[in-house]
Amino acid sequence: MRYVAGQPAERILPPGSFASIGQALPPGEPLSTEERIRILVWNIYKQQRAEWLSVLKNYGKDAHLVLLQEAQTTPELVQFATANYLAADQVPAFVLPQHPSGVMTLSAAHPVYCCPLREREPIFASGEVGTGDGLSIT
Repeated sequence: MRYVAGQPAERILPPGSFASIGQALPPGEPLSTEERIRILVWNIYKQQRAEWLSVLKNYGKDAHLVLLQEAQTTPELVQFATANYLAADQVPAFVLPQHPSGVMTLSAAHPVYCCPLREREPIFASGEVGTGDGLSIT
């Protein structure tokens, strides 16, 4: 699901539509023009911790990329994401009574490509940042 300020939530890749895998990707905008990128990774535990929003605002304020595990799409989280980041994507792992929960990625740049995967074990991915340095995400 993709969340953008002022727009309804959008399903970005319907199940079974992996036709573009393997095709050349268009050039994208870098996350940052700085020498380094700042990444925040946090298991937000479905926003059950006290003061989760103030902690996210504090630690996420300068992050170019935020990877949230167990993120529940509450109105507060969606509002924070769309107010502070250009892109907010989530892969719902399971649906709780009111809001889906899963991995959410917030970024300072729009993704070039999005391929949501639902796996039981972590998946390792690597790539290059704008400087040619490597970036690995598990």
